[in-house]
Amino acid sequence: MPISAGFYKKMHQWLMGEDGKTVAFRPFLTKGNPYKSRVFLISANAVPFFKVEDRSEQIFAESLVNRELFQELYFSEIMGAPREFKGFLQFEAWLEKQHNESLIYTSLNTYQLEAANNAKFAKEQDKANFEQGQIIFKEVLKEFQPEIIILQGTAAFEQFKASYADDLVIYNADVSKLQQLEEAGPFAEMHYGNGKKVFVFVTRSMGYFGPEGAKFEHFKENLAELL
Repeated sequence: MPISAGFYKKMHQWLMGEDGKTVAFRPFLTKGNPYKSRVFLISANAVPFFKVEDRSEQIFAESLVNRELFQELYFSEIMGAPREFKGFLQFEAWLEKQHNESLIYTSLNTYQLEAANNAKFAKEQDKANFEQGQIIFKEVLKEFQPEIIILQGTAAFEQFKASYADDLVIYNADVSKLQQLEEAGPFAEMHYGNGKKVFVFVTRSMGYFGPEGAKFEHFKENLAELL
């Protein structure tokens, strides 16, 4: 998907760090037109870190919607990425193959980190960018308004509940174990400002998904009912 001048202007605001010179954030990653994606897969933090050379921010923006370009630019980083990131790729491929659905992969904090355990240090040492990473996620969510949100992992689940506590209609408030929530279907719903409904699922890390999601059968069945 070639990025229009207007969309790149929006993307640029989601990419650049406080200094206005370097790319600090990865707002999302998808294949093709993000406005056509009905599903968000959400992690807690934007891991791993994909370095963008000076004055290459437009190429990076293009790569976020062009998977061939992204793989060309960051092949070695993808190969060395954590299990969760590779699991996202497997889940994305399964969703496309089985349901012909595209996926937006994003994070509750879009500030790029080398590893998830760097979040505490980043929060203390780069507070402005870290807080901006949270703001960007909310802007991305509002912009694309998916119909289905999938929170992967305990950290994403707990942080999302805390951030959207006043907006969530929780179905089974007494259930807190991740695997039980994963198997039960959507754990909550919420509404955008325009009244549009979004269903919210919870799963273990997609690092456990595998090529066909053999360990996620209940989740896949519940998801299929809404696709």
